[in-house]
Amino acid sequence: MRILFILPDVDSFHKLHIHFGIAYISGILKANGYNNIKFLSVSSVNDYQAVVNEVMSFKPDIVGFTSVETQFGNVITLSKLIKEKHECLIVCGGAFPTLYPECIEDAKYLDGIFRGESETAFLRFVRAVENGEDYRNIDNFCFYDEKENRVIKNNLMPIENDLDHLGFPDRGIFNFQEIIDSSGAAPFMFNRGCPYNCSFCSNHALASVYGRRSNITRRRSVESCIDEIKETDKRFKFDVIHVWDDLFISDRKWLYEFLGRYKSEIRKLFMCTTRSNLCDDELFKKLKEGGCYRVHMSLESGNDFIRNKIMRRNISKETIIKSFNLANKYGIQISASSIIGIPFETEDMIKETISLLGSLKIDSPGVNIFYPYIGTRLREICVEYGMLESAIKYDVRERRESVLNLPHISKERLQYYYNNFEELVRAKEGFSPYIKCKMKKAYKRFLPNKLQHIVRNLRQQKINTNAFPVYSED
Repeated sequence: MRILFILPDVDSFHKLHIHFGIAYISGILKANGYNNIKFLSVSSVNDYQAVVNEVMSFKPDIVGFTSVETQFGNVITLSKLIKEKHECLIVCGGAFPTLYPECIEDAKYLDGIFRGESETAFLRFVRAVENGEDYRNIDNFCFYDEKENRVIKNNLMPIENDLDHLGFPDRGIFNFQEIIDSSGAAPFMFNRGCPYNCSFCSNHALASVYGRRSNITRRRSVESCIDEIKETDKRFKFDVIHVWDDLFISDRKWLYEFLGRYKSEIRKLFMCTTRSNLCDDELFKKLKEGGCYRVHMSLESGNDFIRNKIMRRNISKETIIKSFNLANKYGIQISASSIIGIPFETEDMIKETISLLGSLKIDSPGVNIFYPYIGTRLREICVEYGMLESAIKYDVRERRESVLNLPHISKERLQYYYNNFEELVRAKEGFSPYIKCKMKKAYKRFLPNKLQHIVRNLRQQKINTNAFPVYSED
């Protein structure tokens, strides 16, 4: 059996060349004797022909896509191009098919989609195809039945709680050393899920697929994680580890055991995700001692109403400030992400986010424009209030442009804040001294005179912290 995995990441915010879902599936397939596996990452429509060429050369029996909502249009196009040149089975998994299996109706060249975590289901699918059996009966599989004129959704397998059972992800199918060299770190993902139900995130939607109220974190054993790092260290050269877990620090007992082993056996720098309400002095002390040099700690919004009522973060501004100050105390760098273009957000609220970020000592402020992912609570709000331009939109520059008609800010003004976000933040007082000095020179040298004038005005302007809330949780 020849299997080709394809990751569409066209003009993407993420710029991915690795996918841990595919890596785990490939690892399980190889452990069961299926070794003829290839992987392609598609970053541009200009890569379409290269995909077709690879298909014609490799002649896969199965092509497996993974997709988020904004990349599914590329799945539709590529599956058509592949089927026109080569007869094979084409399927798609990932977050979008899981949350919206009806997407199969838009992709007539797909033979089916997989819902949920499908490492075991995909192995059964491959075996069924190899043995000439009816693969459409496999758990997690969905397909469009033309006779019944509807989408057939098979039962979901129980969610895997023993993650050690899955083995290690297969890094061999990627250009992993190139990924390390280009990013400066080796990516790892040890645990799955996040127990929080932020309204803009798909975690609560994915949990609901399995009948759960939250996507409770499932953890591999510390022994398994340390062994994976050691095995990867034998095959590739890297000095820094980037932990991609949604929330690495949520279980102190597990974390401190991991940090103890990591400090004594691995001795490499690492970066990870944190959350302000889970941070205290002891945590940062342990992280620093274990080798953590950088954390990602989301701010999301500087406005209390947007952050806590609309986004349902439930983190006070005081807690945010305290957690950032504690990271500074232990010399841990901080990258902080924010989201703008949230439903009911005003321009003054965006300025609050800029002002708060500017008052904190951080090393990397990031920003996304809100995208209403299907299945999320905020998607429902957007539909309810008539803000969403269309039900499904596959050709969006995800997180870099808005698909909403927002009542309180124009798309042009929102795009201005996105395009100039870092410069606006870095013009504020209190930014990391090194970065601030560096950016002060760049600010005078590169920013247009008009933008300099706007930034000076923002510095002096009193931020409106009592913006009228047009939507409440009630």
